[in-house]
Amino acid sequence: MKLNLPSHPGVYLFKNSAGKILYVGKALNLRNRVKSYFRGINSNPKINLLVASTDDIDWIKVDSSLEALILEADLIKKNKPKFNTQLKDDKDYLYIKIPREPFPRVLTARKHDLKNAKYFFGPYPSSKSVRTTLKILRPIFPFRTCKVNQGKVCFYYHLGLCPGVCVGKINETQYLKNLKNIVSFLNGQKNDVLAKLEKEMKEFSIKREFEKAATVRNQIKSIQYVTAKTYDISEYLNNKYGLENIRERELINLTKILDLKNVPKRIEGYDISNIQGNLAVGSMVVFTEGESDKNEYRRFRIKTVKKISDVDMIKEVLTRRFKNSWAQPDLIIVDGGKAQLNASFSTLRNSKVKTPVVALAKKNEEIFTIERKKPIKLELNSEALHIVQRLRDEAHRFAHSYHSLLRKKSLFDFKS
Repeated sequence: MKLNLPSHPGVYLFKNSAGKILYVGKALNLRNRVKSYFRGINSNPKINLLVASTDDIDWIKVDSSLEALILEADLIKKNKPKFNTQLKDDKDYLYIKIPREPFPRVLTARKHDLKNAKYFFGPYPSSKSVRTTLKILRPIFPFRTCKVNQGKVCFYYHLGLCPGVCVGKINETQYLKNLKNIVSFLNGQKNDVLAKLEKEMKEFSIKREFEKAATVRNQIKSIQYVTAKTYDISEYLNNKYGLENIRERELINLTKILDLKNVPKRIEGYDISNIQGNLAVGSMVVFTEGESDKNEYRRFRIKTVKKISDVDMIKEVLTRRFKNSWAQPDLIIVDGGKAQLNASFSTLRNSKVKTPVVALAKKNEEIFTIERKKPIKLELNSEALHIVQRLRDEAHRFAHSYHSLLRKKSLFDFKS
């Protein structure tokens, strides 16, 4: 049996000789996960029986681990494979619920508990990420779990997690205003919360409190996981090559919005990472036909810029990049606003590079172009927005990981 699966998130299906689905599983990396079933005798007799009964393996690529979770659950419910013992209904799906009550609480709930909900959000396949997100939100937007006017302060009030509903420290109008922030966040307006956490993470890093910085980083990842844009699972159920179709639509949509002459096959994304100018680095990530192409990634240690200036740093990175004979991009996206765009454009022209360049500002998710005076504000459901966000976030992750590596080395050298 050939196991030529892609190294990509998705769902795999073990089938018998009659084509009947025996087992459905999910994976962040399809190739590695499926190969693990065939590495000698497994201690689990159920898995050994599954492997022995399998004559064919099919798979469906998806966009993210979250979509893999949802698609796995959907396929199990529809096909009821004999080797799957979990997720046969939506009992594992978790919701966030705000009940109809005075001083409403913010709760996790199953589907059958949603009858009296004023608001509910979900379902979310990962209950851990949902609970982690509420733990993150509560110190920022405190909500109650205590009884209203119970006569003594609750334990969570001392921790700053309850606004004092228990002892009348806040009226219902003020409380509902605070609750509205939670509703807005859960409706996708997460940028303000993420910006606060990013600032907190940098402050911990400056103080060399790297464990605390790592904790905040994990909180950021959890928020991004829960609120990540996903595509309708029917895209994958109806067509094994649904992801390729999605990528093609994203690129065509981006081409139309930016008025490009051709659909970009190779897009390069750039970001800068530093703390007060220290150990500054730049990243270059590459998407080929809409997919990350990690073999083409490059990272740069900033050499010539000594002051705190992302604009000058992006100039250095682009100048050094185009001194190399690497494949030429069809589109360049830099993290930032008009200043970063203008700096990038002038640098490219000095390097005699005519590749179109745009900038993506994180605050309002606006795209700045040379041709337009005003930025382009994409709709939240825009497929073009999805691909530029994915590229920007990957450039940020790659730059930050290199910066973190240099900080750790610097700390080790300092201690020694």
